[in-house]
Amino acid sequence: MIKHIFLMLIVLLFNTVVKAQQLVPLDEDKYLDEITTNISSTDERIKLQNYLLLSEYWSQTDPVKSSRALNVVLQSTKKNVIPKGIIAYYQGIFYANQGNKVEGKKYLEKAITLLEKDPKNTAYLIKAIYYDAYIQIEKKGYDFFVKALTEKCIPLAEKSRNIELLTYSYTQLGITFMSVGQLETAEEYHTKAIQLLDKIPTDKTIHLIVYHNLVSNYCYKPDSQTAKKYLDKAKNLIQDYPNSQHYPNYFYQEGLYYTTKQNYDEALTSLRKGALLAQGKKQDKLLHMLYFRMYNVYLMQKDYEKARLQLEKILKENVLSKESVNRKITYTQLASVNEVLGDYKQAYDWLKKSSALNDSLQQEKLLEKMNEFEMLHQTSVKEQTINQLEQDKKANQLLVKNRNLRVMFLGIALCLALIIACLIYLNYKKQQKLNKQINISHQQKLLHIDNERKYEATQAILQGEEQERQRIAQDLHDSMGGMLANIRMSISSSQGKKSIYLLEKIDQSIAEMRRISRNLMPETLKNLGLEIALKELCESMSYKNFFIQFESFNLSNDIPFQTQLALYRITQEAISNVIKYAHASNVIVQISQNDNLLNLTIEDDGIGFNKDEVVLGLGLKNIENRGRLINGTVDIITAKGEGTTINVECYV
Repeated sequence: MIKHIFLMLIVLLFNTVVKAQQLVPLDEDKYLDEITTNISSTDERIKLQNYLLLSEYWSQTDPVKSSRALNVVLQSTKKNVIPKGIIAYYQGIFYANQGNKVEGKKYLEKAITLLEKDPKNTAYLIKAIYYDAYIQIEKKGYDFFVKALTEKCIPLAEKSRNIELLTYSYTQLGITFMSVGQLETAEEYHTKAIQLLDKIPTDKTIHLIVYHNLVSNYCYKPDSQTAKKYLDKAKNLIQDYPNSQHYPNYFYQEGLYYTTKQNYDEALTSLRKGALLAQGKKQDKLLHMLYFRMYNVYLMQKDYEKARLQLEKILKENVLSKESVNRKITYTQLASVNEVLGDYKQAYDWLKKSSALNDSLQQEKLLEKMNEFEMLHQTSVKEQTINQLEQDKKANQLLVKNRNLRVMFLGIALCLALIIACLIYLNYKKQQKLNKQINISHQQKLLHIDNERKYEATQAILQGEEQERQRIAQDLHDSMGGMLANIRMSISSSQGKKSIYLLEKIDQSIAEMRRISRNLMPETLKNLGLEIALKELCESMSYKNFFIQFESFNLSNDIPFQTQLALYRITQEAISNVIKYAHASNVIVQISQNDNLLNLTIEDDGIGFNKDEVVLGLGLKNIENRGRLINGTVDIITAKGEGTTINVECYV
């Protein structure tokens, strides 16, 4: 169960984790001071290069500062001293970090095209390929991202001998496989990254990133001992840099480790520290990653109310949930938590939202695929038209008489294009109808499965309750009853007032023990049937100023025992509720049978209640559950100041 929840959170937070792992130096204060100093340089190339670095640094946390620094370069009359591919790369990074994936993709692809022709700046080419693939994960999937890393980034890093980017590529591959639950494969790539770290002489940000990723991977396995080893390495590395933007991620890993150790209080302490730092540094997505981990801890603690409130907070602040996939998973988790809390209406509403969003995602992917096919088709048509025109031009120079033939070919091409377009449209409509039918069928199956599971759970709980009542009653009768009887016999042989007083107390204890035993498992119900048992129950629960009237009509002797027991328990629970809450003076218990229809009514003259203002307690829920267990119906009629009536009907 723990592993399942962990893996769900990896999928949800994969994009945030990757984005948080920028190769910003650990000593950020020194780094910013160096940039500020270099911006004042008289060398225009150094000055503009550092404005680009400043734009990248602020791109995640302060879009205004990032945009201002980028515009200094774009508006400079001497921007040609910086290769166009590098400028396009920083433009792509800016737009990608602002969530504008279309513009980000446009500039990153421009950067790739330009940098492929610039062997001096291979490092920028590797990073441009990496980020271009990263922002397309949601549309093209993890396989597209893995392919970009393995077929482009890693070979380029090896060829250029850039150990830092090679290490970074391997650890990002590890995260990718970790996000789909392939932890052994992930560990292999993280291990390759660790081996490469030995070739980097001084500790850098890449060391911290690899250590953090290994902590996550070993926590999910779970292997807390090895996770602790890399957590300690990370702590030794980052503790000297309290202002580092990587510190919140360290607390995230520490919280994950304590969660794996089931030390939930320590986990929450670490996560709250990280959240405070992330909030101060305006690392909104990292902050919500920490919020999700807190939700995970509340789930482990079975504090479902806090877990629900945490999810609602995440949804309200709408940072991670801007992504459709993240929002869908959040809806699904809210449905699960509300189900555990017993709020089935809210659970159903969240599940419905999740399902609707899933349909929307499927529809979006279908339209995207159709647009892709349409673009390919249009390209094909254009190429055919161009080729045809070239052939027509050559043919026209040779034979003017072939003009009619060329017109005919062009007409055929246009007809084919129209036919293909019609076929695509018809296929789209057919697929849309099929998807709608599949969704309806899926919803019906989900509802059926949910109802069956609830029924089975209720049946198991009530059967277990009856078995435990019977066991306790038997133990009271066999053990305590015998012991009290022996004590009574021993005392009865003595003389004196004290002995008489003790005998009276023991007789009262024996009577009380028998009353409790009968309440737990009434022997009268087993031996004499439902009518006698209910009558005895009403008499035993009556007392001064509280009268219970019992009436029975046409009750047969062949009612199944499970039905008798359910009706007896419903009556017992209803009278107990009247005694506790109703302030009633009189209660009428009436049971009747007409052919195979049984009707049980419990009516009191108490204060009643407003069903719209009161949340039904465990007692009334037990009554409803027992009614459903015998395929019966339970109707509660009440109003303030008008008493309460409970009607139960079932067939035998």
